[in-house]
Amino acid sequence: MNLTRTLAVSLIALTAFGFSTAQAGIEEFRIGIAKHDVELTGDDPRESGVNIQPQIVFTSPDFLSFIASPNPYLIASINSDGETNFAGGGLLYKRDFGQTDWFWELDGGLVYQDGRTDLPPPIEAAERERILATEITFGSELQFHFVAGVGKAVSDKWDIQAYFEHLSHGQILGDTEKNEGVENVGLKFGRRFR
Repeated sequence: MNLTRTLAVSLIALTAFGFSTAQAGIEEFRIGIAKHDVELTGDDPRESGVNIQPQIVFTSPDFLSFIASPNPYLIASINSDGETNFAGGGLLYKRDFGQTDWFWELDGGLVYQDGRTDLPPPIEAAERERILATEITFGSELQFHFVAGVGKAVSDKWDIQAYFEHLSHGQILGDTEKNEGVENVGLKFGRRFR
């Protein structure tokens, strides 16, 4: 799937989600910069580049108070080398470490990605081997999006955060047992409005 179609579909989904949360107001705008496809197991990464990730965080609406008032968010991720891009939304919990300027964050949501989801038939063995060596095979266009981060407020309006990000369909969203995901590690710079 090409980047244009992915971003068009993502924009429609983000707009629909954004309208449903717009009345809550924008709480924060962020820009993330992440190393794409960081292999925690020590294997060689198959994809390359840096992800540029704009993110909008909305004020938590009252109806989410029963689950400790998480903030809705929208995110997009554009890869500098033309590898896997994604966009979507979810909910995040951002909480202070006591009375300090430090905070922790956990995010969870759904994103649409434009990477590879399947392999050629076994008869095309050479092409299959090339793909397995150089591309992530996600198994589904829809992926779960998980983020864990630690950050610090550097002023009354700005903060910085180190984060770890994981995309995977968990063998729940796809119709295949293929469940490769991707991990990214980076920094987010946030501008708070409330």
